[in-house]
Parts: sequence; C-alpha cells; structure tokens
Amino acid sequence: MPTDPRSLRDYTHRPEDLFALSDEELLRLVHRDFKDELSRLKRAYSVGGSHGIKPSSKSPSVILYGKDFDEVNRTLVGLLTLKWVYNRDYDVLVANQAEALRLSRKSFEWMREFYAESIRNPAELYALITSIVVNDIGKDEELAAELASEDHERTGENITGPNHDMILFRAVKSGRVRCLDRLSQEDRDDIIRGMELGAEFNFGQLAQAENAPACLASLATMRGHARSFRLRFEEQLLDIAGAAGHLDWTCAKKLTQSNFDAYRTVYDAGMGIISEGLTLRAGYDLVLTRRLNLLREKGFRSLDLHVDDDRAFARLLCMGSVADLTTAELYSRAWTSLEDDVRRSLRRSLNVDGSVAEPAVQVTYIPALITQAVDAGGPGPLEAKEQALRSALRYLCKVMSAPGKPDGPVSVIERNVLATLKEVVQSPRFREDPTILEEAAIPESLAAMMETPGQQPG
Repeated sequence: MPTDPRSLRDYTHRPEDLFALSDEELLRLVHRDFKDELSRLKRAYSVGGSHGIKPSSKSPSVILYGKDFDEVNRTLVGLLTLKWVYNRDYDVLVANQAEALRLSRKSFEWMREFYAESIRNPAELYALITSIVVNDIGKDEELAAELASEDHERTGENITGPNHDMILFRAVKSGRVRCLDRLSQEDRDDIIRGMELGAEFNFGQLAQAENAPACLASLATMRGHARSFRLRFEEQLLDIAGAAGHLDWTCAKKLTQSNFDAYRTVYDAGMGIISEGLTLRAGYDLVLTRRLNLLREKGFRSLDLHVDDDRAFARLLCMGSVADLTTAELYSRAWTSLEDDVRRSLRRSLNVDGSVAEPAVQVTYIPALITQAVDAGGPGPLEAKEQALRSALRYLCKVMSAPGKPDGPVSVIERNVLATLKEVVQSPRFREDPTILEEAAIPESLAAMMETPGQQPG
C-alpha cells in the first residue's frame, strides 16, 4: 500500500477526507503518529471474556501487527466508532447489538451533533484522537512496574496501586507520554486535567454505580473547566463503544441504548455538579433514578430511593446494566431470596456515601463479575442464572463487609476483584458450581479516595 504523504495532523483540517479513508488506511495513519503508545497497549492486561466465534475479518491489531492484542483492538474500535458517527454509519455501529438493547437513531444523531464541535476544530480533533489512543496505556504492566519501582525507592511502598487511570496520570506527569507534547498548551492542559479527574473519578464506575457518592468530589475541581470535562466525556463514550472490540471489531457492540443513557446521565450529573451546584448524593442518585425510570417504562415495579432496601437494589440493577424486564425480574428474585443477614449487610454497605468516619467500599470490577457470572454459561435456564447471581451477591457481601482499611483519612476503600473474575468466574468449574465464588479470597484494601475539606457528600 503506497504511503499517503499527508499526516494525521494534515487530515484533521479535512475531516471529510480523514473519515473517507478505509479502516485500514485510517488505522495505519494513526499508527504512524502513535507507535509508542500503541506498543504499550500490546503489553496491557485485559479483562478477557467470551471465547465465542469472532468475526472473520482482520482485527485492527492484526492489520497493524499481524496478531491480536485485546487492548489495541478495544482502543481502535473506539476510534473507528468516531468515523462511523461522522459518516452516519448507524447500521455499522449497531450491527451486532441485540435488538432489544440497540442504540436508537435519535441517540446516534445526538452523538453526531455532540462530536461535531470537536471534529470541526482541527486542533481539538487531534487532541481527542490523542486522548482515545492513550486512555488505557496505564494497563501496560511494564509501565506500572516502572512506577511501582520508583514509588518503592522513594517511599518504601507502591503508592499508585493498580488503578490504571492513576498510572496513566503519573506517567504523564513524569513525561513518559510524549505524544501530549504535540498538542497546544490549551489542549494539553484540558486533556491532562481530564486525566487527573479520571485518576479519581471513573465515568464507567458511576454509570454502573460501582463507586460511591464520595468519589464524585473530584468533579468539583472541574468547575470553570467545562471544555475539559466535555472532552473527557467524548473520550469515555468512545471507550465504552470499543469495550467489546477485542471480541467483535466490526461494530460498537457495547454502545447500547442503556449504556449510552447511563453515560449521558453521568455527563448530566457531572455538569450539574460542575456548573449548577448539584450535591454529590443528588448527582449520584440521578444515575439510579434514570435506570429505574428506564425499567419502569419496560413494566418493572417502582422503587423508592429514600428506602434503603430499594436504593441498594437500584445500585445492583445499575451494576448489572439491567435494561429489560426479564433480567430485572431475575435480579429481583435473586435479591429477595438472599439470606436475611446477607441482604441486611448489603443494604447497609451499598448505602454508605463515604467519609473518614464511615468509609464506603468500592468493589472494582464487580459489574463485570456480576454480568459474567449471570451469563457464564451463555443461554441457559433462568434458575441457573439466578443461582449464579445469588453466589455473586454473597461474594459481594463478603468483600464489602470485610474489616480493615488503609492508613490515613480514607473515605473510600477500593477492593479489586479482577483476579477473582479471571480465576473463578471465567473458569469451567464456575459453570458447574457457582458457589465456589463464595469461597474466593477477599482482595487487599487500597485507598480509592482520601478526604479533604469540603468533599463530604451532600
């Protein structure tokens, strides 16, 4: 294939030409500018998932490297989604989404108008593409090891922890992400400010009610920086679009209507806190309320967020990205059939906002664990899925109620269950006996949020 003399930067001045390129031409153009960053993604860890039949077409990473790398594929499917949005390729974007979950044309058109502001500004479009490419390089285990070694030499411990967004931010501050130096000072500052927000506040974690209201305190630091928050949101929406790109690179399989609604709600909650004085609890509950409204429209019963049991259950519905009546009723049966002490413990833990006096527990990767536990066997009887969900909830109870916390003014304790997801839920044994999950180890406790004055949820 002849080399195009125009650079990616040149093409951003003519987005109609940039997005008219074939997928392979676009990927190779981006690769020319981001070789180092994409190489880090080749070393990145992956959540993994289904081992079903993959598309027969070449994946983005096969096109570039001759073999599959999960995080390269996930990142570049996010980039391709921007192309599909610009070109109004709605049918491509939703191609393999289940009909009941499919992104609506109305939401697709909203995205096209929303991204138009960045696309028509060449410098901002280049900054957005940069943000897409570098978002997950914090998952590079070599980079994490470098920072951990530096931490240990300086303090005697690993202060960064396993948070890949924090690893990215630390890498940027240490000058390791050199592609950011190609941006204007304004664009660089806005992208880095969004990364700093991401180190403490994760869009996906709020969209799935995975974190606690105290985690929204970081949004207050974005007051006066609405453009930075908008760019961060644009990148995060494309991140969810590519979330299944390692399994299916022909469409944006995870950008379903329910996930779009959840992320747009996060944007609205964030802008409410940043620009309209919304309290942290009110911003958090907006996410729960919109999930409940969606399910009520499908025929599910009403829940009252002022009732602790209902609010705890609403969080579980968000964690499971529940968007249809059948699944909502399955979750309801599992919840109401739990042992009284387990349900009581979860009711309490899931309603803690997070403070030094009463830290909340954030169980990182619990949404992935729950959804994969329920669907571990693929199609199957609802009774088996319900049993698997009950085991997942018993494990969640065990993790959330475990004693111990890190030193310091910790308002949110993080316990990461990625290892349990990979070693237990994704194992063949789990399909035969989901109760093995209930005996899985409790992860170590890390500080997800340290409280400073003015951060208490309101």
